[in-house]
Amino acid sequence: MATRKECDQYAEELNDRLDALIRWAIANWPKRDFPLLQSDFAQSRREIGGIIGPKLGDGEPDNTATGSTHNAPPYIAMNPMPWP
Repeated sequence: MATRKECDQYAEELNDRLDALIRWAIANWPKRDFPLLQSDFAQSRREIGGIIGPKLGDGEPDNTATGSTHNAPPYIAMNPMPWP
């Protein structure tokens, strides 16, 4: 599972690449009499926001700072203890 830091780095790079693509598309648009605008990419930005928002999530907490990765169980217990 990805850590929060990895998710944040991915989201930042995805936004940077989208910005670069939009700049390239506007600069190289062949119809000079009907130019592209930043607003033409509003839907694309919303779609990317959906990917890096709820779908990507926050990632797993980074346990390396606390040193608890070695002591952490390989799973998270989701069931209560059985009745005696």
